[in-house]
Parts: sequence; structure tokens; C-alpha cells
Amino acid sequence: MLKDKKVLAGGAVLFVAAFWFYIKPNYMDPKPPVVHTAEEIAAAPRPTVMLGKATGGGHGASNAPEGIVFNLKAPSSAPRYVKAIIALEFEAQTPPWIGVSGDALAAKNAEFAHHLDPEMHKILDAVAAVIGSKTADEVTTSEGREHLKAELMEAINHHLHEHKVEQIYFETFITQ
Repeated sequence: MLKDKKVLAGGAVLFVAAFWFYIKPNYMDPKPPVVHTAEEIAAAPRPTVMLGKATGGGHGASNAPEGIVFNLKAPSSAPRYVKAIIALEFEAQTPPWIGVSGDALAAKNAEFAHHLDPEMHKILDAVAAVIGSKTADEVTTSEGREHLKAELMEAINHHLHEHKVEQIYFETFITQ
């Protein structure tokens, strides 16, 4: 009987030693954090919010045309309009969205847009104010649109405190 207890105790000691020296260091210790290169961070997608474009979160299909219509600065006898779909690309998130694409990227963008909802009225007001101060001649040239993007970025970032717009893209920009 005493010999069985010694064998059992020896087996337990060997098991604890194997656990301590092999299993614990390989599986239980925390892994070192992943370090991303500057190139990976620069190439990572940025959060993007679309103004004037329906997202997949709606209830059913809509027949409403896409785009937001803004009044341009013009005499009341000949009003001028802009119909635009605008993509606002925000600063990189921490941690960066490295390797995110497809549906996962769309889900992250939808989550980011939902987080930005309380500020959306300020964003739309800034966009309407800047575009409304321009004439059709000022926004029809490529230089005029680039200047408009810079003004929009400045106006939007003035109202936002937590996130900042880094780039603006016009997916659609139609003047009438």
C-alpha cells in the first residue's frame, strides 16, 4: 500500500513539473502585443460616414433617390442646387482597423456612424452652411471642389471634438 502512494505522489510531482515548465509558459502566459508597422497603420481603412447615401441598416428597400440636395447661393428668380453624396473619412482609430475589409468593414463603419449620430445635426448644418455660401460657378471647377472640401473639413472639425475628419470625397456632385 505504501508503494502505491509513493508512485501516486511521484506521478503527481511529475505532472505538476510538466505543467509548470511546459504547459504554463506556452499557453497561459500573456502573448506579447502585436506591433504594427507604420506602413500597415497608414494602409489600414479609416472610419467613413456617408452623407446622402442609404446604409444597410434600414427597414426594407426604399424608392427614395440617393443624395442630399443643397441650395447654392443664387438669385431667387433662378435658384441653383447641388445634389451630393459625400464620404467623410475620419482619423484612424486606436487600435487601427488593420486587415478589416468587406462586411466587417461595413459593420465597423455602421457602428462608427451610430456613435456619431448625436453630432450628425452639427455635421449636416456645417455642410449646408458651407455649400449654401457658394455659387454654381465656384463649385463646378475641380479647383473649386477642392477648395470646397477644405472648407467643409474645417467647418465640420470645428463642431466635432472627439473625432476629426481627415479627408472628404464627393461620390456624387451634381449642380443644377
